[in-house]
Amino acid sequence: MIFPILGILLHAIGALAAAICFTPQHKIRNWSYESFWFWMCLSSWLLLPVIGSIIFIPNLSEVLAISPQDAMWKSFGFGAAYGLGGMAFGFAIRYIGYSLTYALAIGLSAMLGFFLPPLITGTLNLSQPGSNTIIAGMVVGFLGTLLCGFAGRRKEVELQAFGKTHDTVFKPSIGIPLCVIAGVLSSVYSVALETAGPIAAIALKKGANPDFVININFLFASTGAFCCILPITLWKLYKAGNLRELIGGSANAQPALMSNIFWSGIAGLLWYLQFIFYGMGANRMGKASSVDWPLHMIMLILFSTIVAIIRKEWTSSSASTKYLITIAIGILLFAVIMIGYGNQLNQVPATH
Repeated sequence: MIFPILGILLHAIGALAAAICFTPQHKIRNWSYESFWFWMCLSSWLLLPVIGSIIFIPNLSEVLAISPQDAMWKSFGFGAAYGLGGMAFGFAIRYIGYSLTYALAIGLSAMLGFFLPPLITGTLNLSQPGSNTIIAGMVVGFLGTLLCGFAGRRKEVELQAFGKTHDTVFKPSIGIPLCVIAGVLSSVYSVALETAGPIAAIALKKGANPDFVININFLFASTGAFCCILPITLWKLYKAGNLRELIGGSANAQPALMSNIFWSGIAGLLWYLQFIFYGMGANRMGKASSVDWPLHMIMLILFSTIVAIIRKEWTSSSASTKYLITIAIGILLFAVIMIGYGNQLNQVPATH
């Protein structure tokens, strides 16, 4: 099998969608973060998975009727854990900033997302051709991710020194444990998708398109995440007196724009699209399905960094910090190539 260029490109499109999914937040006016988060999650974790399943899964009601309920509940439960991880991720940013949070949480998620699904299903086999190369690529990617976080933290400190950004309360004793929680629970989403596999298999037999069958995995994994964060988000809005924001209002004297709901929905659409392309890419990676999650996570960090550079967030950084982030990008690109090459080796039939 040739190097899986198309699979990697599709994963790259999905990772890019994930890297920019929070950029519509810059369009939000006179709203709390929790209101943006609610509408984004409603769109990405509930409405779009339901609509996508109705559109892309033929005979949906029949598929659900004959699918194993334990697969549904497991996927829903693991998805709920992922929802908690998303909230821990948001809290971690408050204490150690974007760069370190992304580096630690996403890096940990990439590593665990490779091992957890086959461990839980009992299919872990590290003796397959290419496994060592894939693992080496993951380690390289993790190191590149950490270097991105270190360079990002240096950038933040330098900008604060010049008064170009708001001072952040840097509390690693709180932020790092939250990152660990976020990373572990984020990786569980790959398990949520994997445990819904028997349902997807039935959908395929009923005529679902392999490129879009992942929608039925979302139907349980993502709704679990939404149901988990919903009461917490509503409680936080109620506590702050901001429940009226959910219908476009504002809790302060400034008028809130109805476009806030639109931009939150766009953010949710981008999150949803990342996994549509994730599914399309996975179909073209061959037998080594476990490479999909770390590949996606590593490219998410890669594109998040590139988007930040395009947005000129690194313009005022020192030359040494720019040098560090350039090296980090090169390491991440090398990791993607290593994982792709390991995946190629995995497709070669074993000789006896």
